[in-house]
Amino acid sequence: MPQARSSGSKSSTSGRSQTKRASASKSTGAKRTTRKTTSASKPRAARTTASKSTSARSSNGRASGAAADPRLDAVAQRVRKLNERIIEESKTAGEATLTAYEKALKAIAASLERGPGKSDVEWVSSLATTQAKWIRDVTAAWTSAARGMLK
Repeated sequence: MPQARSSGSKSSTSGRSQTKRASASKSTGAKRTTRKTTSASKPRAARTTASKSTSARSSNGRASGAAADPRLDAVAQRVRKLNERIIEESKTAGEATLTAYEKALKAIAASLERGPGKSDVEWVSSLATTQAKWIRDVTAAWTSAARGMLK
C-alpha cells in the first residue's frame, strides 16, 4: 500500500525498505554496529609520529628538570626520611599491637583453665584444657610469624 508523501521526505519505496530492514534485524536478533571514525580520519603515519614526538618531549622535560633543580633533590631526600620514619613507627606500633593481642589471648586461655578446666566433669575439664592449649599454640605461631614479617 503506498504511503502518503510529506514535503521534503523520501519516496515511499525507500521508507518501506527501511521498515523491512528494521523488522528483519529485530526478528533475526542481528545487532547494528557503528564504527568510530575519529581515529580513522587521521592517517596512520601522522598518528604514530605525533605520539612519538609527545613522549620524547615529556621524557626529555622530566630528565633535564630533575637534574637542574637542587630543590627537588632536597625535597626528595626529606620525603625519603619521612617515609623511613613512618615505616619505623609502623613497625613499633605493629609490635605493640601484637604484644597486646598475644597477652589478651593468653589471658583467655588462662581463664579457660581456671574456670571450666577445674570442673568435676572429666570431659568438660579435658575440653577446656585442650582448647586453652590450642589457643596458646596458635597464638605463639601466629605472633611469631607476624613478628618475622615486621622485621
